[in-house]
Amino acid sequence: CMSDLNKPIAPLVNLGNTIASLSEVSSRIGKYVLANPEKVVHQSLAELAEFTHSGQASVVRLCRQIGFKGFSDFKLALMAELTAIYHQSLGDSDHEQGSGNALLQRLTDSMKSTTYALDPETMRKAAQYMVKARRINIFGAGISGIVAQLIAYRLMRLGLAAQAFQDAVLAHEVMTGIDESCVALVVSESGMTIETVDFLKSARLANAKSIALTGRVNSPVAKTADLALLAVPVDPLTYGGDISPAISKIYLAEMLANYVSEALHQYK
Repeated sequence: CMSDLNKPIAPLVNLGNTIASLSEVSSRIGKYVLANPEKVVHQSLAELAEFTHSGQASVVRLCRQIGFKGFSDFKLALMAELTAIYHQSLGDSDHEQGSGNALLQRLTDSMKSTTYALDPETMRKAAQYMVKARRINIFGAGISGIVAQLIAYRLMRLGLAAQAFQDAVLAHEVMTGIDESCVALVVSESGMTIETVDFLKSARLANAKSIALTGRVNSPVAKTADLALLAVPVDPLTYGGDISPAISKIYLAEMLANYVSEALHQYK
């Protein structure tokens, strides 16, 4: 059900609660993760298996035992949990500042957390997908649609064939012409928008690569895409037309553009 899809899973908490009941191999991997979470978020599956003296299948098995589809899903949630821990450590200094300084602090914290949660391996893979793509279709609804337009502009300035869509019907029509040589990129704060999920499903049916730039790692959008990039939301969350949630997405998009630029130089 939808509520299960969006129920946050904290891997460190789950590991701590279940490690006593795990097998010897799973327990060894789990203890390494608990002791080195900041390292694990930057390790590949092969690297984690090597550091824990175990097989890659054992690592994947542990991820599934604590509620994840696989290693990538687990690592994305681990990034989010570490980011939440980082937020808690910041303290509650906003009350002692003026409204302007408080907003600046919230936006800065959001971008710092986005940087902290960034996985270079995933960013490089996303950049490679886009550099190799015949066409990049980008979709977002509402304020995310405006961010999608900015991303398309940034990619076009790098020389890539990118186009953004905010109209769901038009986006659906355009997606009928894609294939495995294309990339579908979506922008979504909540990760819940039905039209955005449908856009990704169309990409999957066409065997196109799909990338989600979202604020929620356990959302349907993040789970449907091949790659999910986390733009950490501002804290506290905003309502009623506040555009501040777009800032971390634009920031993450610019970092992604840097990875794309590096990939383009490698292909020259």
